[in-house]
Amino acid sequence: MTPAQCPRCGSDGSTADFRGVDDGETVWTIWRCNDCCFSWRDSEPASAIDRKLRAGEFALDISDPGRFPVVLQPSNFQK
Repeated sequence: MTPAQCPRCGSDGSTADFRGVDDGETVWTIWRCNDCCFSWRDSEPASAIDRKLRAGEFALDISDPGRFPVVLQPSNFQK
């Protein structure tokens, strides 16, 4: 299976984080976008993971990353 365009931001960069294997064959893959950190499984319905079919309100424009606040930072976690 090859990485698809990110359903959220449209980036072509993604990393396979986990593969579901059955009898030695990959049956699904969890992908993570390297640009917006969205994760999806390639076996989800097309309406959830195909950017052309996905609802527009879930799209993200990452051309200006400064517009997005940092939600979690390692320094915020107590050890």
